[in-house]
Amino acid sequence: MPSTNDLPILSTIPRSGTWFLRYTVSFLCHLERGGRIDDRLTGKIFGDPSGPLFDFQHFKGGPLFWVRGALPAEHLFIGHTVCPGFADLGAKIDWWRRTAFHVPGYDYLHEGMNYRYTPVELAPYRYTPIRVPALERSAKQGHGQRIVFVYRNPLDQAASYYRYCQNHRDPAYNTYKGRPLTTVPFHDYLFECALLSYAKQFLSFQILAARHPDLVGLLPYERLMSRPVEVMTDVLDHLSGAPADRPALGDALWLARSEHMKAIERELGRSLDGTRNGHRSHIRQANARRRDDWFDDATRSEAMTVLRVRGVDLDLFEWPATTKAASAA
Repeated sequence: MPSTNDLPILSTIPRSGTWFLRYTVSFLCHLERGGRIDDRLTGKIFGDPSGPLFDFQHFKGGPLFWVRGALPAEHLFIGHTVCPGFADLGAKIDWWRRTAFHVPGYDYLHEGMNYRYTPVELAPYRYTPIRVPALERSAKQGHGQRIVFVYRNPLDQAASYYRYCQNHRDPAYNTYKGRPLTTVPFHDYLFECALLSYAKQFLSFQILAARHPDLVGLLPYERLMSRPVEVMTDVLDHLSGAPADRPALGDALWLARSEHMKAIERELGRSLDGTRNGHRSHIRQANARRRDDWFDDATRSEAMTVLRVRGVDLDLFEWPATTKAASAA
């Protein structure tokens, strides 16, 4: 069980393609190692027909992935976290220090997990240690492994996470101040929960990207969804430190499409992320939007002010059209 000191990071804001990225990378590694994946919707076989099948039953989603052969590193982190190297800087920002994330899970690398036994997918072992202090020191100095942060625009992210948490089986997510989240108006959720947590996580990557642009890359989720092969190539090249030929990447991305993953959920009889009750899915179409009547120009302007006063660079987002703008088009 090797230890992990230098760990490339592919982090996301919740509801910004986390599981899409986990499955894309996992499918890529599986295919490049001679494995086989059958498309449940078309029947097409990808990879070596005589190779081992992908084990969906035991796949839990990391957050570590054994990527030897696909990337120069041994492991890759794919999940939610505050940017390594930001801890000392965050402690000096009053609002950042005082603001707590509204639900668990935004900051895996700093939430006090048992990092001596961090779950690993695709590996011949189940756990490996992460040395978080070493990651912090190297990232702070700009000497660590490379980092990519994928983020959805704050309004669509909030709407998506609001729905996601409402249907979560854990009360830590589906309630707010003792009330079912289904009874909390979206406006209250947006301004009391979603935007503050978003700003807290986002700012850590924004500041480290400005300090170490060769180390930390920022990627809008909307760009990934519009040009997945091109953008995912850039992501993997950045994390690898050099361009590489990945002939199976297009197939891996195709197999990770939402319609196919939902078909796999139906086959398994459960949600792939394990957070739903019954046979519900956590997956939504890549182009699914928030309800237009949740946002108007005033709400968007108010949200932008909340983010701006906390130092978030609004030019880094690809904003959705508001109700007024949509009706005028």
